[in-house]
Amino acid sequence: MPVPYLDEHQVARGLLATATLMYSDLDGTLVARGGGVLSDASGAPSTVVAEAIVALKRAGLHVVPVSGRERAQLFELCRLLGWDSYIAEAGGVIVHGLMPNETIAYNNGEWPASSITDGDTPFQIIERSGAFEALLAAFPGRIEQYSSSDMARESTHLLRGCVSAAEAQAVLDALDPPIDFLDNGIVRTTSTLVCGGYPAHAYHLVPRGVSKTQSLRLDLELRSMTCADAIAIGDSVTDIAMADTVALLALVDNAFESPAVITELERHTPGNLVRLRGSRGEGWAELATAWLGARS
Repeated sequence: MPVPYLDEHQVARGLLATATLMYSDLDGTLVARGGGVLSDASGAPSTVVAEAIVALKRAGLHVVPVSGRERAQLFELCRLLGWDSYIAEAGGVIVHGLMPNETIAYNNGEWPASSITDGDTPFQIIERSGAFEALLAAFPGRIEQYSSSDMARESTHLLRGCVSAAEAQAVLDALDPPIDFLDNGIVRTTSTLVCGGYPAHAYHLVPRGVSKTQSLRLDLELRSMTCADAIAIGDSVTDIAMADTVALLALVDNAFESPAVITELERHTPGNLVRLRGSRGEGWAELATAWLGARS
């Protein structure tokens, strides 16, 4: 699993030089533990990330957060950090601009247009399908709703649990319209789960075909841009797939603490993937600095 560091990658500088947009994961990547940007990877007060955000803004380079969080949360984040677009709910909602001038597109993946009727959201359609109830019956005590904040979601359902993704997908395959089960990595808080010592994971129920990678491809089309115009950064297995859609993908150093990431990289290591020496926001700032240097 040889993943070169960014400063050792032979062509990374050239790939960074042509990019004007960065797709960024949030939790485990941009923000410190607890969700702040004014701390280093250990949680100590730091302005390193904030300074990198400002430097990219001054240079006219664009950052698009891509997250499982819902639209309202990402709107507030972008408003505070000076960004003007985002991809919410694991790729399910694509937003350009901020209120009151925003444009919102639901990404319905492979669902036919006939699946959506006026006034419906993909979230409501998944809710009516009985997907959560089917999973609850199949895995009693091992899956639950993430929180009551699901009431603000528009496209996807956010769950947590300790189940086999393949077995959960088999349950969902019996439903209509087709729904995908996405594993978004380990979470540290649980409510009623009985996992027998195994770590709990966050899961998304999404319209068939929706993913971070697919949403990046759609977003670039909406912008009339190509993969050469974009880079990406993340920390999880679902982030690794973004390499297929951008010129360069960077993983923060803490990504390599995940057994799932290591397993995926042993299976397939993209040629345009690099490792950062910094963890979390410090790695994010490392990529931002290299990007600015290549552009200059």
